[in-house]
Parts: sequence; structure tokens; C-alpha cells
Amino acid sequence: MKEAVKNVKGKKEAGTAANYSVPALDKALDVVELLGDSASGMSLTGISDALGRTKQELFRVLVCLTERGYLVRDENQHYRLSTKLFEIGSRHASTQNLIARATPHMERLVARLGQSCHLNIIVQNRMLVIARVECNADIMLTVRVGATFELHSRNSGLMGLAMQPDHYREQYWNQAGLPEQEVTMYEAKMSQYREKGYAEEDSPVVMGVRDCAAPILGSGASLLGVLCVSNINRVGEIPEPYDMTEEVAACARSISAEFGPGGA
Repeated sequence: MKEAVKNVKGKKEAGTAANYSVPALDKALDVVELLGDSASGMSLTGISDALGRTKQELFRVLVCLTERGYLVRDENQHYRLSTKLFEIGSRHASTQNLIARATPHMERLVARLGQSCHLNIIVQNRMLVIARVECNADIMLTVRVGATFELHSRNSGLMGLAMQPDHYREQYWNQAGLPEQEVTMYEAKMSQYREKGYAEEDSPVVMGVRDCAAPILGSGASLLGVLCVSNINRVGEIPEPYDMTEEVAACARSISAEFGPGGA
């Protein structure tokens, strides 16, 4: 009798586990993740086509997310992410501490290079821009605070992914669904990043821009964030005789040292 009760209980628990999915929440998260990669926003039709869902099943989700402040809708009826997700994430004490400790170093780096820089962290397998310092030039390149992107789609994201343990990277690639040949190419590139301590590549999104990214490490060499400078060449301006990669890497090491000898 006890064995029978146990079997029934086990079947009930297994059935309950199978019903943990929340369809409405899944739709909302699909929308948020999709719009995270869209700087200009998307229409209801565009979102519907991209997610393979009907406009009817997405409309109420979009209305809810907009009313709660996670999305904004412009005059063209395009939806885009607001800064609310960033504001929620930035309330975390560790994030605020990282920004506070990194900012003075970033300001000195910007004054030295004459280029803007930004600070990123990994959140749920995506890179999130949490802070930036702008240079005083009339023309500059800046990245929006609160922007998110896939790790393998940006040089700073690859730098961050390179510093993650093997099991994390394996899980990331499984979720990304990339061909094995591409994964092998990325892994070879990240191996070089780990060896050098920084990443320097042409920007994959802006022509004529050179990205340099370096990891900020905490105790036990755990990744706290990634510092990135996107270098632009202004016409008529004579570049200063500095090594950008060394400057960025040195700044990242200085920020790491704020968190103890393990990060230096």
C-alpha cells in the first residue's frame, strides 16, 4: 500500500514538473530578448514574423509590457526596450559597486586616449552595458547604457565569454545553435584573447572602428565585467603616440585591483 502511494505521488510530481512552463511569460521573454537586439525597434507585424507567433497572441503581451514600462512605443507604432530592465539590474549592490570603483579609472583612460569607453557585464548569457564615460571631442562613438547583445556578436562579448569556464561556454554554444565550424573559429579566437589578456579587432557593427576590450577580474579570477574602447579616427586629427591595447588592459587591471589581489 505504501509503495502504491509512493508511485502515485511520484507520477503526480513528474506531471507537475512537466507543467512548469508559463506560456504568457515565455512570450513576454521572447519579445524582450528579441527587442534587445533591435536598436530602432520593431512593429507588431515584425515581432510576430520574427517569433513565428500570431499578432493576436502577442498584442496583449506587448500592451502589458508597455503599461509596466518595459517597452516604449513610438509614433510609428514600433516597440523598443525602455531602460527599466537596466534600472532594475543596476540596483544590485555588486553592480553599483563595480560602476563606482571603475568610473574614476575609466575617466582617466578617456582623458588619456581621447576616446569614449564603456563597461559591460554578462547577464543571462547576454552582454549588458552598465556604464560609459564620454570623451570631450565634438565627434565621438558611444554605446547606449542599457543596451544588450549576444556575447558572440561583439568583441567585448567574446572577451567576456573567453573568461568563462568550459562548461559555461559549452552551454552557451548549445543554446546559440551555431554550426560547429563557427564555434571552433570563435573558440580559437578566444584562446588568443585569454593568452594576451585583451581582445583587439575591427568592430563587427561599425566600419572603420577598432575595438579593444579587456576583462575586469575579481577574487579568484572570476569575471566581474569587460572594459571596452571603440577607437575612431577623426579626419585632421593626429593620433597620440599611445598603445591603445596596453592602455585599456592596464586600466582593466587597475579596476581589478580595486577588488583585491586576486583580481590584479
